[in-house]
Amino acid sequence: MIKKKSAYLACVLLLAGGASQAQTCNPNILATTPSEHFEVHGDGTVTHKKTGLMWKVCTEGQTWETDGACSGSSEWTSWSDALESPENANDNGGDFGYTDWRLPNIKELASITELKCKDPSINQEVFPSTPPNQYWTSSVDYDTGDDYSKARIITFGSGYDLTIDRFGTGSNYVRLVRTAPEE
Repeated sequence: MIKKKSAYLACVLLLAGGASQAQTCNPNILATTPSEHFEVHGDGTVTHKKTGLMWKVCTEGQTWETDGACSGSSEWTSWSDALESPENANDNGGDFGYTDWRLPNIKELASITELKCKDPSINQEVFPSTPPNQYWTSSVDYDTGDDYSKARIITFGSGYDLTIDRFGTGSNYVRLVRTAPEE
């Protein structure tokens, strides 16, 4: 029993230590989301030119600062609360003046992963202070044959998409998106 507890504690400490590591990128791999693929608006939002999607720069719970940084702590959110996050962002005139924020689907969130990097696997110049953790999407897994109790997530530790139990998994992070109008 002591060996199991020791092994468990070692794993917890190893995982906790990984959260403070600096991002590492492979210079031999072509960037999937270089900064020039984004239009930075200077107001806490960016538009991904390839998809036409406008993203919040900061993870929900963080506050965008005028120097382009994100301050505060990201909020851990259950899947049901993640689905309500856009409603909160759209109240009272909306965050950054927009009232059509939504939880991204799996393809949308995957479009901003930077696959040449890990911990986090995102362009930190465009999305500073992104934790290398799991982020909810609005997508459910239709391939499981059950009652759609599985949700699709992106982990910004590695850039992988995963399927997890949306009711019993616990909490993950949220980044909101909207479809930018064509100019």
